[in-house]
Amino acid sequence: MANRYKWLLITAGLLLVAVGTWYYLRGTKKLKKVNGIAEYDTLVQPTHYKKIPLKPFRYVMVNCDLGPVKVYLEADLKSSIEYHQTFMKYVEVSYKGDTLMIHTLKTPKSTKENPIYKQISIRTPQISYYMGEATQTFFSNFGADYLKVDNRSSYMRFIACEIEQLDLTTNKSCNFLIDENCSFDKIDAEINPNSALTCNGEVYTLLSLKANNLQNIKFGLNVKSLRMKKYNK
Repeated sequence: MANRYKWLLITAGLLLVAVGTWYYLRGTKKLKKVNGIAEYDTLVQPTHYKKIPLKPFRYVMVNCDLGPVKVYLEADLKSSIEYHQTFMKYVEVSYKGDTLMIHTLKTPKSTKENPIYKQISIRTPQISYYMGEATQTFFSNFGADYLKVDNRSSYMRFIACEIEQLDLTTNKSCNFLIDENCSFDKIDAEINPNSALTCNGEVYTLLSLKANNLQNIKFGLNVKSLRMKKYNK
């Protein structure tokens, strides 16, 4: 009798352990699944940049209402514009003939909790004219017969560009930088007394400068010939 009672207790105990284990495993499986969905929804976000195809254009004008904006102009087979999703609603794009017109609206102040990435990337096979009020402007990988830049930026840089004739003008203080991987046949640049030019690229024929002196102008033996004209006082 005692043995029979002992076996009943053992059997009941095993049954309780088995039922408990089954409930635990089922609950753990559901919990992992729910946690997995919550973690995915929280951590995996959609891309932060929006790329929009553009119609072909040859001229670009950028007008900024207020605040720092970076503009990147890059050579590509197809024309497009790209900006951060936090900046999209502050950018207006329109066309006037062959001119792409971009107007950036006044934006709220960017904060650590709510950052606004004020950056625009413009991609196009070719560009002949650029006028921009962006704080910083970058040209990269362009090959062109002629490019005129009517600058309103505080900083402008050319990267890996091959341009036959480059015309630079500015009506404000700007730091122009031409990387050593750039090459030009001629550069015609107006560098006002409050601006600077560093030319590390090749200039095969002539660097024509309108400047009061060479104090803020830097170049080396990579410039074949230099011609200067002073601003009228």
